[in-house]
Amino acid sequence: MNTIQITTVILTGWLACTGVQAATYVRQLGPTGLSGFPSATEIKISKVAKGSPADGVVTTNDVIVGAGGIAFKKDARHEIADAIDQAETEAAKGILPLMLKGGKTVNLQLKVLGSYSMTAPFNCPKTAAIVTQTAERLVKAKAGGDRLQVDLLGLLATGEQKYIDYVRDVIHKSKPDISIMDIVEGKRDGGYVGWYWGYSLMLLSEYYLLTGDAYVLPAIKTYAVALAKGQDAGGLWGHRMANVPPQRRLPGYAQINQPSLSCFVGLLLARKCGVKEPEVEQAIEKSHAFFASFTGKGELPYGVHNPYTHIFNNNGKCGVAAVVMSLYGDREGASFFSRLAATSYDTLETGHGGHFFNMTWTPLGTAIAGPEVSAQFFQRSRWLNTLYRNWEGDFINDGNESGGSSSGAHLLAYCLDRRKLFITGKDPDKSLWLKGKKATDAIEVSQIDYKGKNADELIALFGHALPQVTRSAVWALRGHEQKSDFIPRLVTMMKKGTKTERLSAIGYFGNGCSNVTALARLDDLGAILRDTKVDPELRAAAASAISCLGKPAYTYYMDMARLIVDEEPGDVFRATDESLGNSMLALCATPIKEGLVTDKPLFYQAAMKLVDHKRQSGRTSGLRLLAEVPLPDFHIVADKVKYVIEDKDTTYHSYHNFGPVGVAGEIFAALNIAEGPDYLLDALDSKSGKWSFKLNMVMSALPKYGGNAKAVLPRLKAAKRGPKWDVMVQKIEQAEPGKEKQITFDEARQYGLKKPSTAGDPLQETK
Repeated sequence: MNTIQITTVILTGWLACTGVQAATYVRQLGPTGLSGFPSATEIKISKVAKGSPADGVVTTNDVIVGAGGIAFKKDARHEIADAIDQAETEAAKGILPLMLKGGKTVNLQLKVLGSYSMTAPFNCPKTAAIVTQTAERLVKAKAGGDRLQVDLLGLLATGEQKYIDYVRDVIHKSKPDISIMDIVEGKRDGGYVGWYWGYSLMLLSEYYLLTGDAYVLPAIKTYAVALAKGQDAGGLWGHRMANVPPQRRLPGYAQINQPSLSCFVGLLLARKCGVKEPEVEQAIEKSHAFFASFTGKGELPYGVHNPYTHIFNNNGKCGVAAVVMSLYGDREGASFFSRLAATSYDTLETGHGGHFFNMTWTPLGTAIAGPEVSAQFFQRSRWLNTLYRNWEGDFINDGNESGGSSSGAHLLAYCLDRRKLFITGKDPDKSLWLKGKKATDAIEVSQIDYKGKNADELIALFGHALPQVTRSAVWALRGHEQKSDFIPRLVTMMKKGTKTERLSAIGYFGNGCSNVTALARLDDLGAILRDTKVDPELRAAAASAISCLGKPAYTYYMDMARLIVDEEPGDVFRATDESLGNSMLALCATPIKEGLVTDKPLFYQAAMKLVDHKRQSGRTSGLRLLAEVPLPDFHIVADKVKYVIEDKDTTYHSYHNFGPVGVAGEIFAALNIAEGPDYLLDALDSKSGKWSFKLNMVMSALPKYGGNAKAVLPRLKAAKRGPKWDVMVQKIEQAEPGKEKQITFDEARQYGLKKPSTAGDPLQETK
């Protein structure tokens, strides 16, 4: 691998994606040269760019109250953007009238760019004019220094030879990223490259696929292999690559879906370039398995968490997921995520850390659904494009002059009509294109007025393809409960509807439903839970609804445990087991005390299956089920609890908050096991996990030892982790020693083997 030639773009600079949205946030006002503080009906000017159309015409502290001859009514930013677009037409000759507070009107002379077509960005002269001026600005600014390479991708997307030649020259003159070979050779994690290498591979691959320039093939292969080797066991990446063998974990913050998606795009494009390395193929399949598990379930979360069903899109993840699924050939996933992206036109100015990724990927993911959907998306969001475009022809990230450039990101969207890159729609699957009413419906999903619908209309949405819709319909229907004549329909639906309808109907009787209504359906829900012929996901949904009903539902506690023990071959990531574990905990936190554990072998088997879960939330649930484990039974679960607290598993999919380690420590504390405090403190030295999360875990679990934690006081005092840490240390110093003598782990494990177990003999059943 040492002989592989690396020809990569120089990775310099930092992400231009930071930003804060607040009422006092300064906003750029498009090509006027003005920036200001907007409200609903006016904009107070904070800066006038020298040499801009507004220079010498508008001054700082002027207040704009209207544009294009019309006073602002509801949304000053949106309305001034519309006025700018109108002013840039040939008919208006570039003249933009601005109404200032106090009755004065001034005119700005803007550049004439023409009118947007109804199909923009497709078949649109104004779009073409903006592409040209933006591309020229990037070349003049010598684009190519940003780590994400989006500016260079934007230039490639134009398909124009002079810009392709410019990108070629940047690539050919670039220097190697030395750290990439460390990943290929398994030496280290490469540093904070998780956000960048995917884009570098994306750029090199798209360039090769566009030009056939074999000069970049060695670099493409090297990047692909490095990313494959830097992937963690769950198929994801984070700020950095996975640790070197044998653990192969992502250091620190762990898995993040946004960089994981861009790395995945890079691998798929590398495969199109002919890279067929076994580790690359395996990495592609692992990533696809993870992201495909969200198809039909909801929006992609921040990391390894449950799908989001309260929002349609965040940070552009659904946009890039649609592109990913299209590149992979997963038509169902591409269709699902493109619809989530398409209806997110009004939330583009949102995102963790800024709007950059939302503005970059959401239009590209929307395009998977076809030109009609893209055109409607563009019509409804182009006001942002107008405001982000400055008077010189660049685009400014977050609509704020201090936010950095987003010119390349906007070029990608404006070049969708050209389809020169695979990420901008080259070789599209036209069978996914929506037309006519279907296209409009896809765009308008986020605008459904649930409060304005009657019960029949809401129930009709229970089978909708998007879980965000079904969730909202279920919650809205509860507002009609006083007219509960529809309840029999829901009972029938949860038994005989489509799977989506059944999930919705079952969910109606879950969290948020009135106790009287839900209790009346307890036996119906219980029958679904107990029916082994029913889809496990439906049975788990019934368990979730039952878990809200308290003591009357206790009779179904062991049925949940039984379903966990059963195998669900199609549930790759064991989401059903994870859900059931949460339901058991929600139903009763002290099942042994309450007498619910009527079959201890089955109970322990279910708990330990969860303790084996690859996701930390599953492991945490399993350990919480064991919170009451008595010392005579500890030998049944001892080895698995210790395995978790030692945290050496190489196949875990998530581990960043160390929740399972903390709960395992609490079990040790409850049984007075001496090694627990040291195990908890050892977690602080792990390369895995976010530092603050680990610290909070220790400060939550360790005090449960009370005075028995005094044995580790030297380690605690040496750690010096801040004021809260010092308070914890002081409390431990002042605590009374435990009345009972501590025992070792081995003594605790042997206790039940020497004495008759309160579980009968469950050891054989749980091996």
